[in-house]
Amino acid sequence: MEFIKKTEAIQWKNGEYKTITENCVEDKYTYLFIDYLPPRKFSTYPKDLKDFAVGYCLGEGLIKDYNDIESIKLEGNNVLIKTKHRHDPQEDFDQDEIMQKRKGNCEHACVCKLLEYQGVNSDSGGGIRSQAETLTPISSDFKINATQVIKDLNHLTDEAKIWQKTGGVHVAQLKFEKNIIIREDVSRHVAVDKVIGAAAINDYDFSKSYISYSGRMPADMIIKVIRVGIPIIISNAAPASSGIEVAEKGNITMIGFVRNNRFTVYTSPERIELEK
Repeated sequence: MEFIKKTEAIQWKNGEYKTITENCVEDKYTYLFIDYLPPRKFSTYPKDLKDFAVGYCLGEGLIKDYNDIESIKLEGNNVLIKTKHRHDPQEDFDQDEIMQKRKGNCEHACVCKLLEYQGVNSDSGGGIRSQAETLTPISSDFKINATQVIKDLNHLTDEAKIWQKTGGVHVAQLKFEKNIIIREDVSRHVAVDKVIGAAAINDYDFSKSYISYSGRMPADMIIKVIRVGIPIIISNAAPASSGIEVAEKGNITMIGFVRNNRFTVYTSPERIELEK
């Protein structure tokens, strides 16, 4: 099922205008109910929600692998997840208090933590960069050829079916050996969570996988990819300085501005075979 609506619009071109019918993506709110934690709210393209839930739990460090999940139940656009860890709110407050004490900012810990549950836990929402201190740098010696970077972004565009119809979603692609997973969503975070989750369900080796996607690369995006152990991330867009900082700490290869047969490698270039 495709969540696409048709809408009337006015198109202006070269001084002339006309009424046209456009496709637009239908976005819905999705809530993740994980153990006893407060629900987490996301705006999503409501498809492949199981993949999203698994990828989100992995990227947030709530589980170590797919086997940590005891059950996943879909109720409309909402997802109920039970893990063997039985997470409760006190764990989050305890961890946040520890990190805030290190920064001498403990009095704001509870307020910041409560705000996180209103949406995606992002760098702009506050505090995600501090979590880089808990990351294990990637040690994978996995490599890809420079020409493959271009091919993968072209493939990403070719297979982005919802984007082609609406222009209203991001697309992510995870490649492991000859296997390719592609997912789309209105959120670049959710699109990446979806491919990570689908790969985990299929037991792919993250240390020999890599992600290509559409969207910027700030710290909050890079940190989740490092956490699951994926050594390379590729985008047609730009990195943020926070993303480069975290990528260096996590020893992940970050590639941006993949356009017109060129790209820029920002960190850990040894994983890219640059010579023809």
